[in-house]
Amino acid sequence: MQREDEQQLEIAERQSQLIVPPLNFAMIAPGIYRSGFPNPKSHPFLLQLRLRTIIYVYDGDCQDYHMQFIERNGINHKHFRIAANKEPFEEMDHALVAEILAEVLDTRNHPLLIHCNRGIRRVGCLVGCIRKLQAWAMTAIFDEYQRFSGTKIRISDQEFIEVFKTPVHLDAQHKPQWLAD
Repeated sequence: MQREDEQQLEIAERQSQLIVPPLNFAMIAPGIYRSGFPNPKSHPFLLQLRLRTIIYVYDGDCQDYHMQFIERNGINHKHFRIAANKEPFEEMDHALVAEILAEVLDTRNHPLLIHCNRGIRRVGCLVGCIRKLQAWAMTAIFDEYQRFSGTKIRISDQEFIEVFKTPVHLDAQHKPQWLAD
């Protein structure tokens, strides 16, 4: 009985909190969300999504408070250390991007949040690659990228999206139905 009381209290506390999504939060497709790095104020919002997996794409470490949130709530966490596209010599690793996309597009990981530090460049490139797999027009892909990047557009990101052709190996039984063949 005490456990039920604790659960009811936890539910009441969650419902009384202000719900704040993370920076640059959006749905990419059913079961897949994007954002910048979640802060403690956005954790109640994330709980409502009933996330199964959080994928962090950044070359730095994850904040301790976020790791504690993930562990406390039984969320599967995957961290891919990937560099950003920077002129003239740095480019995201195509094979690693394909590996990340395979994880993002595996429905066994859904619902899923993919985030980087600000939810602009790395996530923007990954979303752009997903849109290519969905057979979106490049102009529509770039429009979406620009909506999230604002004045921080990197031509190198758009070039990366445009030339990305690395095969993404998906399990046919666990790929999203909305994904183009």
